[in-house]
This record gives sequence, structure tokens and C-alpha cells, in this order.
Amino acid sequence: MLIAPLALILALADPVAAPEPAPEPHPNVSVAGSPAHAPAASATETRTESAAAVQGSGGSRPAGLRFTWQEHPTLRAGRWLRLELGAKVHVDRMKPGDDPQDFDDVQVARNRVSLDGELFRFFQFSLERGLSGNADVKLNAKSTKTAWRDLYGELKFSDELQIRGGRFKIPFSLDQLTGISNNDFVYRSLGATYLAPARDTGGMVHGRFFGRDLTYAAGFFERDGDNSRSNKVAGGDRTVAVRLTARLLKPIKFLNLDDTDFGGNFATTDVSDASELPNGLRGRTVMSEYTFFEPVFVRGKRHRYGADVDWSDHQLSARAEYMAVTDERVGQGLRGDTLNSARAQAYYVQGAWLITGDNKERPLDPDRPLPMKGVGAFEVAARWERMWFDSTPTGEPAFSNSRAEVIRPTGNKVFTLGVNWYLNRWVKLQFNAIHQELEDEGRTPLLDGRTTWWGSVLRAQFVL
Repeated sequence: MLIAPLALILALADPVAAPEPAPEPHPNVSVAGSPAHAPAASATETRTESAAAVQGSGGSRPAGLRFTWQEHPTLRAGRWLRLELGAKVHVDRMKPGDDPQDFDDVQVARNRVSLDGELFRFFQFSLERGLSGNADVKLNAKSTKTAWRDLYGELKFSDELQIRGGRFKIPFSLDQLTGISNNDFVYRSLGATYLAPARDTGGMVHGRFFGRDLTYAAGFFERDGDNSRSNKVAGGDRTVAVRLTARLLKPIKFLNLDDTDFGGNFATTDVSDASELPNGLRGRTVMSEYTFFEPVFVRGKRHRYGADVDWSDHQLSARAEYMAVTDERVGQGLRGDTLNSARAQAYYVQGAWLITGDNKERPLDPDRPLPMKGVGAFEVAARWERMWFDSTPTGEPAFSNSRAEVIRPTGNKVFTLGVNWYLNRWVKLQFNAIHQELEDEGRTPLLDGRTTWWGSVLRAQFVL
């Protein structure tokens, strides 16, 4: 993968160049709410490199290749090229608690490599690919999934205007846009997993104003993301999405409220009924992925709405988010009549406390990393969430079939307790105890008819 870039470097690198100024540090979260994939070197690192270069060359500053490693292994050439290599491996030991059949309780949840870079301080790119499984998986209704996670390029004209094209996350949902390696829990919330779009192919403009007090992202995408598709569900078609964040409490200099981000997002999608199978959204449990709500037949417009808040103050942090999806059902009745829109909603409220006193950051670099300075950082976290499905009641009986005039309500309430051990910048251990409660006694995976159970998961995470 690196042969072509290295050949280009060797061909173009100048023997002498001016010193490189310290680049602006990348934030933990981009303007669209997604994690920054290519953190730049800090000013301290740049000064150290410059001093070493001067000392080793009698005062001259070489512009050839140089290797650095602060957060990622990085190759630089003067001011015009930066390449960063990354990798992530997540291994889970799970006890779902609802006794699923043929369940593998030890799984490699993620196994990916990435290459991020910047050319001439104007063009940035990101490539991330999963190493497990087949490259492309054929789905029904001409739908596909791919092992490529991120595959995009970006032109940066200014902080206020950047243009991105390729495959990346649709700008919707704070929880979905936060990299899972930087999340406070092993799993994202149910809403972020099943209602938010996730990645797709398209284009987006985004930027920020007044530092980061106001950010925006707006994009047009081929479909409505990986989360809407499965082996049986084709998902939506053309999608337009918009996300805004603002620090609405900027005048309040108390408990770090002036840095609290308030976000809102909207997405609209065309959904067809060309597939022989229902094309609506589904609801599943956390670990065993038992489907407690089957997709219904839909056609027309799919609208997504969402709002969120993100706060932190030293070692404390809190987040909350609400999202809703409505699917039109034009001509989907048993007699070809139009039915009330199907609805899906979800919310979560979560908090975390770094008991070792470290400041909350994403990603977190412990003040006393193991084994150099101490035992790392310890964090406790809790999250309450709910996801549910229904349609507008009309007074008619509710049913659970895929063409019901009134959809029988059902949902899942989840409470998660977590302990995180950040050994150092690259290694993290997470333990989650997860309590689930299905709201419909007729849809439960437990043979004895119970609708509540506890499960647990232990994750070992390595991120380069």
C-alpha cells in the first residue's frame, strides 16, 4: 500500500526546505461530529523535531523524509506531505444473557488498518479497511456492503469551507459520528446503531466558524447508510443530510457550560418498495442481535430528525441524544391503500467519571500511562436508553404483521454500567454489564417468556 506514496516522496522531496511551522491541532471531533482521523503533530513535537534536525545537521534544516510517532506512526516530507498509519483491533468476550443458539462468545469485533494523509496542506485523505470477512457481501434488492470503512478525499479551502467526497459517515447522530474506539461504552446506543445512517458514498461540504462555536455539515449521498441495510433489507435510496452544532451557552462561564455543544441533524431519503421483502427499519437487542421488531413495507419519504448535547468538565462528562425516523407507507395496505407512517424513536442519557482525575478527552491519553509513569486511567460510566417502534394510533386494533394499518408498539429499554481502564494511549480494557427489557411479551428470545435479562461483555482494545 505504501510503495507508490514512498516512490512519490523520493521523487519530489527537496534537499533543503524552510522550517515547518507547527500545524493546527486537530480536534477530537470534526465539524460533522465525527472523530478526526488524522491528528496533526503538536507544537511540542514540532519543536523537538526541529531542534533535533538543527543539531544533527550543523544548523541546517533538512526537508527530506523524517519519521515521527506521537499518536500514530507518521512519515513527513517538508511541508507538503504527511502520511499516518493506523490500526485497530477489538476482541470481545461476551455473555448475552438471553441464551442465543450457536453464539460465539469470543469474537474479533474489529480488525482494521488505515492510512491518513495530507498533501500540500490542502488535500487530505483517509483510507480504512476491515481485514476480516469477505470484501463485498451481496444483499437482496441489488444492495451491497463493503469491507471499506472510510475511503474519501477532502479539499480544505479554509476553516469555513471544506469539501469531502467518497465513502464516509453521513452527518447524523453524535453517538454514531463518535469513533467507537473513543466511546465510553463497548457498544453504541441502539438508536445510533439501527436508526442513524452510518457510512455511505457521497459528497459533503462542512466547516466551522468562531473557532468551534458554530459548525455545519451538509451532504448528498447515494443511499441512506449501512445501518439501514441487511441481508434482507435493501435500505433507502438518495439521501440529503444536514447537521449543525453550536455552543449556545457561550456567555455562561460556569461548569464549562460555555464549551457545551448542542447539535441538531436532519436527513431525508427516498424509500422504494421494489424489493419483495419489507424495506423498513428493524429493532434488535444489544449483544445477541435478536430481532424484536421486523421491518414493515414502506414507500415514499424517510425522514430522520435528531438533537443532542455534549458536555465535559475536567474528569466528568455527560451526553444525551434523541432521534426519530418516520417512513411513509404509500400504497402499502392490503388493498393498496396508504397507511399511517411507521415510526421509530430512540434516546439515551449517559455520564462518565474519570476517577483518577484525568481530563476527559477523545481519545484519552492518560496522565500516568502504564508502564512508564503509573497504572493508567480508570473511568466509570452509566447509560440509560430506549428504542421503540409504532405508528399513529387510529382506534383500530394494532397488529405486528408487515402491512398492519396500526403497528403494534414494541421497544427495548437498556441500562448499561461500565468500567474503562485506559492503560496508555493505545490500549484500553472495557467491561460493561447490560440489562435489557423488551416491552412486548410476545416478542422475546427467552424460552420461558421472560422479557428482562442481564448480560456482560469484556473488550480488549488496541488502537495504533
